[in-house]
Amino acid sequence: MDNREDPTPNESNPSSSELNPLPIPVPVSTSSINSNIEGNPPSKCNKRKTSQIWDYFKKLDGNPKVSRAACMYCEKDYACHTILNMTSNMWSHLGVCKKFSFVIL
Repeated sequence: MDNREDPTPNESNPSSSELNPLPIPVPVSTSSINSNIEGNPPSKCNKRKTSQIWDYFKKLDGNPKVSRAACMYCEKDYACHTILNMTSNMWSHLGVCKKFSFVIL
């Protein structure tokens, strides 16, 4: 004999008209989704490092395709496109800027 349970005469099989045609909602954890929406900073492994050069330069508003930044000391502007120029030209400028009085190592 097998161990399958046979329906008893008192139990009736549900008919197809009694079944709910709508799917049952499955609870989803939204803690990771809402963490960035609520203003929480991303985890350290996903955070992009920001150059310290932005302590000495301010980004200029203008054409977003041609990014420019101005020195906070002498107001001279330089290209600062994230792929084409990066920050090397701004670092070079700080080494020769006459109004910047600190030594950069």
